[in-house]
Amino acid sequence: MNLIPDDIDLSAYMDTPDFHAKVRSAKDFREQVKTALKPEERRVRSPEILLEKAHNTIEFRPGEVTAWVGYNGHRKSMFTSQLALDLAVQGQRVLIVSLEMDPKDTMTRMTRQASGVAHPDDMTVDQFHDWSDGRLWLFDHMGTISVDHAMALCRYFKDQLAGTHVFLDSMMMICTSEERLDEQKKFSTGIVRLAQETGLHVHVITHCRKPPAGGEEKVPTRYEIRGSGAISDQAHNVIAVWMNKSKYAKLEQAPGDMEAHAEPCAVVKCDKQRNGKWEGAMKLWHHEASLRFCDDRTSPVRPYVMLR
Repeated sequence: MNLIPDDIDLSAYMDTPDFHAKVRSAKDFREQVKTALKPEERRVRSPEILLEKAHNTIEFRPGEVTAWVGYNGHRKSMFTSQLALDLAVQGQRVLIVSLEMDPKDTMTRMTRQASGVAHPDDMTVDQFHDWSDGRLWLFDHMGTISVDHAMALCRYFKDQLAGTHVFLDSMMMICTSEERLDEQKKFSTGIVRLAQETGLHVHVITHCRKPPAGGEEKVPTRYEIRGSGAISDQAHNVIAVWMNKSKYAKLEQAPGDMEAHAEPCAVVKCDKQRNGKWEGAMKLWHHEASLRFCDDRTSPVRPYVMLR
């Protein structure tokens, strides 16, 4: 794990690159078209979520933006930190910009997820941190940053550290006012353009509007993102993370309720995938000791491959 300090000089990356008209011959795209037209079984796939249910469903392609949506307290950040591990295992170079959580706490959670246990021993902790070096970076800053600084940080990570994925957690710490729709549109348009220019995949964690009484009982859609609809309109993918709070309420009242135990703990729903064929929902279970999301509630939770 590497830290990017919050006092790093980003001035060289603050300005949007100049626009250059690119008028090209149609034949220049020949090799890209060949790649796009290959049969599914011969196509090189982009990284994905490393759950059996997610195999061949959602891809996180270079040059795209994924908006993650969910209500407060529905474990969006917990799920995306597991995804960050999945991406690192698949050879990706990942930056986590967690503006609401201390980097120490982020790495503590990820160490539990990677090891599969609540209290990994010191040797396992060392092994994970050694493995994460050159694979995971964290921005050492808590609190708001401006839209321009968020963009500059992404460009820096791509240019200086050969990054491939950035998690911005969360949009409301960058676009701090729900009323300033122009700022949100600037961010949404800018982050999509930045992804296309750099080849980064940018993950933006967003929040839902406050639902009416009982509204959290339903999985949110892309139309419920707080503030401007620009991010859901412009993002390539929109994925909702929903926690089944009624299950936990039932188990609090009756810990032995087997029907409640059989209910999924969470649903992850792909509500939009512009360049993919699959949209749908996955029912998942949550393993409290490791903080991992799992395909079912009975299979053993094993350490990530780097710890075996």
